[in-house]
Amino acid sequence: MTAASRFLGSMRASSPEVWVALRMIPGVTLRLYTRLVDRFGDPGAVLAAPIAALAAAGAPAAVARAIASGRSRDEAARELERAGRAGARIVTRADADYPAALREIADPPPYLYVRGALVAGDDPAVAVVGSRAASSYGREVAAILARDLAAAGVTVVSGLAHGVDAAAHGGALAGGGRTIAVLGCGIDVVYPREHDRLAEAIAGQGAVVSELFMSTPPLPQHFPVRNRIVSGLARGTVVVEAAERSGSLITARCALEQGREVFAVPGSIMAPRSRGANLLLQRGGAKLVTAAADVLEEIGLAVRSQRPAGARAPAAVTAEMGDAARCLVGALVDGGADAEELVARTGLTAPEVLRMLLELELAGIVCQLPGGTYSLPPEARGPVGIAQSLVESGA
Repeated sequence: MTAASRFLGSMRASSPEVWVALRMIPGVTLRLYTRLVDRFGDPGAVLAAPIAALAAAGAPAAVARAIASGRSRDEAARELERAGRAGARIVTRADADYPAALREIADPPPYLYVRGALVAGDDPAVAVVGSRAASSYGREVAAILARDLAAAGVTVVSGLAHGVDAAAHGGALAGGGRTIAVLGCGIDVVYPREHDRLAEAIAGQGAVVSELFMSTPPLPQHFPVRNRIVSGLARGTVVVEAAERSGSLITARCALEQGREVFAVPGSIMAPRSRGANLLLQRGGAKLVTAAADVLEEIGLAVRSQRPAGARAPAAVTAEMGDAARCLVGALVDGGADAEELVARTGLTAPEVLRMLLELELAGIVCQLPGGTYSLPPEARGPVGIAQSLVESGA
């Protein structure tokens, strides 16, 4: 009995270990992986195939010998143990909860590492992407679009980066909907590091996903590859503030190649960070977006709100938000802080802090500074300011 046969005898052909073991073999590229699985039916059958059959299916001789040896089994088992310790699981293309929209692209990942949950309701999804160095306008637009899309039952997809990505995830959380973050690193690596609380909140109200091996660092070459998953999960991609050469335009190109819709929010002609989005519009590569309704109409969804009866829109936030808002504003009266520090200062949970920060920001009561720090604007400080009124009010 060969090592591969012994390996396969200890697990089902569709088990996650088999999917991971095949991917871990040096020389098994994504394209070769897909070709071999299509040829033999599943990864288990690939690992059990004789060298001659593997070579006939297009595997180079050295790769065919490595596949037949079954030597990747121990590393695959360790990989799944590491994933489990990180609170993640493997969702393969053989699983029912593998995203249907992702199956349709030309080069879908064989499997995803997932923290949180992928659900059937994630179709429809819309990606919202844009500049890491977004302006306050860009962050606000991204947050409002994502909030309104989420309130309409659309899952918001983005990449957990600074700027537009973080605002989009925060908007979806504030809208009470689901959001998915696609990483350009291992599922156990949060990048940027200061978004660990945001990632935790996303996993609790959606999913954080990656196709990369555990502990893979966030290297530049990983992000263009990651972007095909961002667009592949979505029916459409909205670009908010993107430079002429940016990862967001790579995501838009992926969406077009996948036959998905592309949208762009117009920006100032004076701002370099808006040039990419403006060029998409000028050249006819994207449809203009001024509100979530534009996106919903284009992807064939009715404009509807899932906001609970009597709930307030963020623009109408007042002292009636109650103790949590006063507590959070009070924590900012003496100086700015990031979300993690505010969790420590207030005793609120990370999802509560992130949701409240977005609502207060959209209401103009707090503002976000570079580096993810939140502060009170000058007009909100002092005895006559909104913030002071919130803190001092009893209702």
